[in-house]
Amino acid sequence: MSDSVPPVTETVPVTETLPVGNILKGDGKGTGDDFDAVKRTAEISWNIREALRASLPAPREQFFTVMVPGKVVNFADYSEGFDMDGNPTAPILPTVTELNQAILCDDMPALAPVQLGPTGKSVARSYDAAISKLVPAGTTVGVDVKDANNLTEEEARYAKAMQWLTYADPENKDRTRVELYTEKQRHYTNVVERKTKAFNDALQLVKDDPRNTSLPLQRAAYDVWVSENARSYRNLMQGAYMDWVVTGKKEEVEYWFSIVDRDSAMARVEASKAAMRVAVVQDTDGSVEYQKVRLEPSDWAIKAKRKALSGKNQTRTVEWYTWEITRLQKMNGMLTALKNKKPVDIPNTPGPVSDEQKALTDAMADFIDKREAWQDAAAKKDLDESKKEEAYTAYKDARTKVRKAEANLSTANVRGMNANSTIAQDRLFNNLQGDSGLAATELENNNRRISEYEKLRDALLTKSEGANNTLVQELEDETGVPKAQVDPESQRANDDEDYFTAITVEVESASSTEKSKSHASASSFGASVGWGFWSAGASGSSSNSSAETESHMAKNSCKISFECMRVDIQRNWLRSELFYDADLTTGPNEFISPGFGKLRDLMEGQEPDADPETIEKELERYSTFPLYPTAFLLAANVVLEMTGETTDVQTSFQQSAVSGGGSFGYGPFRISASHSESDSSASASCDTTADGCRITIKSPQIIGWVSQMVPALPRLRNQAIPT
Repeated sequence: MSDSVPPVTETVPVTETLPVGNILKGDGKGTGDDFDAVKRTAEISWNIREALRASLPAPREQFFTVMVPGKVVNFADYSEGFDMDGNPTAPILPTVTELNQAILCDDMPALAPVQLGPTGKSVARSYDAAISKLVPAGTTVGVDVKDANNLTEEEARYAKAMQWLTYADPENKDRTRVELYTEKQRHYTNVVERKTKAFNDALQLVKDDPRNTSLPLQRAAYDVWVSENARSYRNLMQGAYMDWVVTGKKEEVEYWFSIVDRDSAMARVEASKAAMRVAVVQDTDGSVEYQKVRLEPSDWAIKAKRKALSGKNQTRTVEWYTWEITRLQKMNGMLTALKNKKPVDIPNTPGPVSDEQKALTDAMADFIDKREAWQDAAAKKDLDESKKEEAYTAYKDARTKVRKAEANLSTANVRGMNANSTIAQDRLFNNLQGDSGLAATELENNNRRISEYEKLRDALLTKSEGANNTLVQELEDETGVPKAQVDPESQRANDDEDYFTAITVEVESASSTEKSKSHASASSFGASVGWGFWSAGASGSSSNSSAETESHMAKNSCKISFECMRVDIQRNWLRSELFYDADLTTGPNEFISPGFGKLRDLMEGQEPDADPETIEKELERYSTFPLYPTAFLLAANVVLEMTGETTDVQTSFQQSAVSGGGSFGYGPFRISASHSESDSSASASCDTTADGCRITIKSPQIIGWVSQMVPALPRLRNQAIPT
């Protein structure tokens, strides 16, 4: 069912504990013969599971299971029916998307905190088997009559009801009242079915109409058809219903039938089975049917794809803190120099350029007079030519003086502007310098931030703000202080549509502690005994190298950060209220669930005074349907910051990328370094860091399930039913 899990030849029962000693211990090639790979896998996955539980709290009756390896999401399988903004492109979800979602959500989780691969058990078939074990909690009146001649009041009412129902109808003597009732009921049902078919056909017609090129146009055309035809079909349904009520004596029949049908709880069970038979989607070849599911958010695949394409892990890492601390320390060197510099004396601001302005005014007045005199002289015909020439020369001289006065004024203004700019710059520097200057304030802010970052570097949780003034930023550029890295948390989408939660986990190296979690290593894994360590996805000669690479990865310390989205699963055909129904219980020697608390203790290996064999037998007794998945957990933008000896890891990663055979894992995360894989699973990179290496996995992966546990069946005395 999962394209990220290799085929298995044999499936271990869900409650069987794997023989850890037989599953790929070290091969002596640098990993150590005593290294227990599966136990280490369980420990890493357990730590991730606990981080998920802490960040995504759930009610006590819900159980978290981490799946190893995770399932890489192929967006094409789940995106049809939505555009890239997550808006529906069709009135109903396409069949292919419904089918892929139904297949995805039909695998039962293992009865363990960590599971290796799919269990192969169907949710729908397990549910059907579980409700088939339900029987009425009490006896039915009329089935066992002790004295036919001396009926109790309840037995007498039962006999009267049976007599009324089975007698012929006075107005239709060839049929009993029940037969007449069912006839009218059938007629009403047929009318409803015709109405439903007509509406579905109309919807298909508007979708097929080439004039309806968009979803709003399709909706508008459909609404027009509904407005024209809905009243007619409503009248037909109303007439059929009235015939059923009056002629078929609907209310009377149902009243007397309620006295006979004391087993109404079982009717609810059968109704759930009927709903299962209706809510199906067929496989592409029509050979297999799956029960439909509805996922929320419905466009989860689009959101995951956008998150992967954004490539932004919004979790602050140790490296981010270290970079910021170093940058702030370099800036502080510059700020300290500014703080220690004494302020300079600033001269007065130059006065207005009144002399140049007055000279221009005088020159302009003289120019106007000389121009008028020249024009007057030129107009006089009897005036001597020498006088006219003299007037013209005076005019030209006056014009030259005006231009010179204008140039002098411009020069004076520029000189004054430069002086003002220098004075303003000096004032800015004076504002920065000294114990009360801006540099001192910024230095204090930086020191506070450095102290805060140093405290929070290991915790990886902080939200801090700070800004430099413009002049300080210019000085940073001139002195070579590096620019600040983008704050990952500042990139978080500022809306209610970001369904992802930042998760951080720290895993110690295998050699630094001997206290592996016993309850994690004793988990029951639904996996194939034939698998190696984490089911290396390469074949032939590359499988051994992948297993060795994974062993090296597992032994190192690792700081894990990723973003997780919970996608809820709704199954309209699954009636969980049946398991809480006081009128229902299980038949003799039939077991469904031991109850929330005990089931959790059994799955986590914490049942008091119980050895692994006893726990295994107990879980086997309740293996039919003790829980069912109600959500899956999708991780995106995974970053593994590994510390220690990672040379072999980096070398193997590079070789795998070149050879095209690389697919390995760390905990639930699948890492693909192959160029030949699809786009959804090929986004992985390995970069060298000061302490080891950083592996980045962009491709979203389903890494776990959240399951609803079933209350105790058979019932526990005095068990409280959660509200």
